[in-house]
Order: sequence, then structure tokens, then C-alpha cells
Amino acid sequence: MLTVQRQRPDIAMSDTNSSRNENDAGNDDRISIDQAIRLAMELQKQSKLDQAEGIYGKVLAVVPEHPDALHFLGILHYQRGRTVEAIQTIIRALDASPDYVDAHNNLGNIYMEQGRLEEAEACYRRTLALAPGHLGACNNLGTVLRALGRLDEAEPVFRHALAISSDFFPLHYNLGNLLYQQGRGAEAVDQFFQAMVLDPDQAGSKVMLGIALMTVGRQEEAVIHFRQWLKEDPGNPEASHLLAACSGEAVPGRASDEYVKCLFDRFADSFEESLHQLAYQAPELVVDALAKICVRPAGDLDILDAGCGTGLCGPLLKPYARRLDGVDLSAGMLKRAAENGCYDRLEEAELTAFINDRKDVYDVIACADTLCYFGDLQDVFTGVAGALKPGGTFIFTVERNDEAEEGKAGGYLINPQGRYAHSETYLRQVAWLTGFEPRVVSNAVLRQEMGRPVNGLVVTLAPA
Repeated sequence: MLTVQRQRPDIAMSDTNSSRNENDAGNDDRISIDQAIRLAMELQKQSKLDQAEGIYGKVLAVVPEHPDALHFLGILHYQRGRTVEAIQTIIRALDASPDYVDAHNNLGNIYMEQGRLEEAEACYRRTLALAPGHLGACNNLGTVLRALGRLDEAEPVFRHALAISSDFFPLHYNLGNLLYQQGRGAEAVDQFFQAMVLDPDQAGSKVMLGIALMTVGRQEEAVIHFRQWLKEDPGNPEASHLLAACSGEAVPGRASDEYVKCLFDRFADSFEESLHQLAYQAPELVVDALAKICVRPAGDLDILDAGCGTGLCGPLLKPYARRLDGVDLSAGMLKRAAENGCYDRLEEAELTAFINDRKDVYDVIACADTLCYFGDLQDVFTGVAGALKPGGTFIFTVERNDEAEEGKAGGYLINPQGRYAHSETYLRQVAWLTGFEPRVVSNAVLRQEMGRPVNGLVVTLAPA
């Protein structure tokens, strides 16, 4: 049985690998607090959380306010989805040791992931007050300020950190995103390039470098970039899809399942924060359209949130729903959607296949910002028509194909970001072919991108 000797804890202990492992514990009846915590940390890194939690418990039984044990136990609670316990435990660590730099930073990380941005900001500022050169806290503070829309404050934070060290790729990547958001594409290209050089295996920098090159009119360079990526990683779904978007060659009728999974699994943890920065409106627009049909939410409808993502539509749709289902291709997104507790069922599946397996099931199928990954919509509309009950309603958003409205392109096109845009004429044609009639088609701004509005259409269809 492992016991812990009572001694004065070393609260300045660094996070280093222990030379012991869990088997060593059986060779000694008693180990020091320092040894116990190092052993627990190593087990925690190996995802052996039950064993690690047991050791932290033994340490705290001897020294109830041991800062390291509380800090790492708080992180373990968060790993297990116990957010309230995680925050409370790390706060106890800070009560015991107010100048504990990493505890301030990690508490900020938890607040940021929970969307509690002002509290996260306070934690990162405290971290930097204690350790002005803490690159992680600089990066995190800049990210939070950007999420809060305070771009003019975020930029100098990133640049200050880069003056300390220019070798930390997240700083380049996040500054690039900020510059891109502001419409400063040429400067963003430089930052994304630096991030890619520093970490060639990081897909996000490669994606954004190509998109930024296209945005500033450097199409040939973007095409070369994506072809080089494919040469290094044959068959990469993101490189393949974006090469088609940039070159206009072999453009698929819809984004592949592999592309959608890669894209959204990578962004699952930061998806809602990213959309907040872009003033994302699609969920509200879809539910506003539903409210025009159902004046009062009576909780009597069977609803499918098609392409539910992290579940942003869930809380808005729930008052109308007797049953609320969600479907998405991204397991990472579905994990976040499950956390809001709105859905009766969540399924990882491709949308068209999912609805084709369901006949006369739903009163409403809602689709916020999902059909932008489909070009040809006929199969989707046909599946929706079969999955709706008689008299059901299909509500969705798409990005608007302004070139088609001006007579310069066909019914849909793919843009450099890899998304599809559709014309109103095309939507009405496909609706007619699949047995729908449009009830309402309205123009709306879906979000901001590069400091400019992304124009879209909010469409309500009913069986003809």
C-alpha cells in the first residue's frame, strides 16, 4: 500500500518526468510527497487517471492545501469533464500559493474553453504580472482579446511575445488569423508562412496560408502551395479540396467526408470562440425563421439539427422540440454538442445517408451553415423530403452566390475558403425538382470575414 510521508512540500516543483513508474511504488512502503506528486503527474500524462487521482488524494490527506497536488488534481478533474470541481480545486491551489504562475495560466485555459472570457483574461494578466515573459500566457491573452473583439489590444500582445521569442509557432498562427480577420491579407500571409516553417506538421497554418494567398490575389502561389502539400502528403483531404477550390480544376459536387471531418475535428475545441469573433448569426437566423411559422414554442415538434456542429442551434431549437436529434460528421464537434444537454440523440454520420434512412420522421429539419459544404443540393433535398412528415418544414442557410445573381456564374460555385455559394434561382429550381415550394427566401448577413459581411440566404421550404 502506498503511503505518503509528511514533510514540507516543494511548491516550486517543475513539471518534469519522474524516473519512477507505477511499479516502483510497490517496492517502497513510504515515499516522499515530492516523489508521490511526480509519480502521479507521470501517471496523469499516461492517462492513468484513476491511479493519479488516488495518489493526489493521499497527498492531500497529509497536506490538505498542497498547491501542486491541488493544481494537478484540478487539471485531472477537467480531463474528466468535472469543470466545477476543476475550477474550485485550482482556486484552492492559488489560495495556498497566490503566485503560482502555471495555476493562474491553467485556470485561464479552463475559463477560456468554457467561454468565460473576462475571467480568462484576468487569469492571463495575473500570469503575465508574475512572469512577463510567459509566451503561453501572452498567446492565450491575445487569443482571448481577439475573441472579445478587442483586436487593437490583441495585436500588440502577440507582437510583444514575438519580440521575446519568434520561434513559438502559435503566436505567428494566431497573429495571422487576427490580421486575416482585419482584412490585412498580405501581412497574414507572412505570419502563416512563419508558423508553417516552424511546425510543418501543423495543418492549420498550411490551410490558412493557401487561403490567404488566394484572398490577396496570389492564386498561382496558392495552387503551387497546395500541390506541394499533396506531394508531401498524397491524398490529404484538406489539400485536395482546397487545391480544387483555388485552381477550379476537378471541383467536387460536395466536400468529401474526409475533408469535413479533418476540418471540424481540428477546430472543435475553438469552433464557438472562432464564430464569436466572426459575429456568426446563422443559428439565430434559422430559429427566427422557425418562429415565424410557430409563433409560440410548444415543445411538440420532432426536430433534426442537420450538421449540428458543437450544438449552437440546440438551446434555440429546444423550446420547440418534443424530440431534438443532431447529426454531424465530426466526432469532436458531437462531443461538444453533447455537453449542452439539449439533444435527445446525437449521431456521427454523413447528412444525406442519415436522412435517407429515415422516412416521415421529422416535423422540422434545420440546417445552419451546413449546406455550404455541398455544391449540388438535389440529393440532400430529396433526402430531406423523405425524412419530413407530411406538412413538415425545411429551414436552412446558404452563402449567396452573388456572381450568379449578376449573371457571371452558374447556380453554385466554390470559393477559395473551400465553401460553396448558391444562387436563389438555383435553390428554387432544385426545390421544385424535389417536391418543395419556397415559403420564404430572405437575404441576410451570416457572419463577418476579413472585415466584410458574408452575404447569405435564409430559406424556408415546405412540401408542394
